[in-house]
Amino acid sequence: MNPAGQNSGQRGRTRELLIFLAKLIVSAVLIGFLLSRLSLAEIRHAMGSPRWGLLLASLAVYGLSAFGGALQWSWILKTAGISAPRREIQRLYFIGLFFNNFLPANIGGDAYKIVDLGRQENRPHGVFCATLLDRLIGLGALTSLGVLVLTGVSVAGIPLPSSALLLIPVLVLLVLVLAFLLSRRIGSQLPALFRVLKMEKLAGHLEKITTEFGLYRPRVRWLNGIFLFSLVVQFLRLATHLLVALGLGFSLSMEQALQLLVLIPMVAISLTLPVTINGIGLRESVSAGLLTWAGLTAGQAVAMEVAAYLVQVVFSLQGGILLWLGKWGRSSRSGN
Repeated sequence: MNPAGQNSGQRGRTRELLIFLAKLIVSAVLIGFLLSRLSLAEIRHAMGSPRWGLLLASLAVYGLSAFGGALQWSWILKTAGISAPRREIQRLYFIGLFFNNFLPANIGGDAYKIVDLGRQENRPHGVFCATLLDRLIGLGALTSLGVLVLTGVSVAGIPLPSSALLLIPVLVLLVLVLAFLLSRRIGSQLPALFRVLKMEKLAGHLEKITTEFGLYRPRVRWLNGIFLFSLVVQFLRLATHLLVALGLGFSLSMEQALQLLVLIPMVAISLTLPVTINGIGLRESVSAGLLTWAGLTAGQAVAMEVAAYLVQVVFSLQGGILLWLGKWGRSSRSGN
């Protein structure tokens, strides 16, 4: 490696370390603040009467949503012309879940999927665009469910925090981002703009990205179908949280369940902010502030979200096994 490249790599590693330390500090501060208002004994007490049958049911429902998510990603990739077998796509999807839960970065799993499949198919930009579209549709479906239930809850006069109205601008923003990415006009003008600014390398990447998104542009009915399927997947993920609450022994009325169907998407959206290590600290702090609107104590709210996160962690362990088996298989084939 030449000295310039070595210095650039060193600066990149230093920057990554500083970002990691900053996230670690934010996580620690949020946990410290939470524990100053809430004792660990309250959280342990909320977890003291588990109903294992319901907790296992929550694991099964989350697993079903994960298989649905893998299927959704495979459909998007297939439309983009990615010819990888569905089994390989599913394997990479589950490895991505493993990385999302065990790497100190919110996009670690997506990065792995894009790099690995992009190399296999020699279409890194195509895999990147398909993965980004998959993420945006999933987040849009989750937010849409929250807005839909929010509308019904408001008509019924069930109380919710005024911050729940933030779901509406979030949904509008997601629609605008999708419209931006799929726009023919922007797709043709944006690379040209960066070339005028003498940013040739970035313009080249943008040209490839807009070309890849152009593959989806005429498929409006297909996009609508993917969105409807994503609504089912995201509902299963919301149902996972409700089953966890019941599995911890909480008694939920219909009114509380409807409130949680609005509040849990708000917690999930907050976790898209890359300010902590895997959402640690942020998840618990936001839950303690929001989910009490559904009649839960702060201890119950934190216990529910921690337990729901653990359900995801347990399921994602199979991704680690698939990663190990894949590396072993590749090493054997290469003779190493």
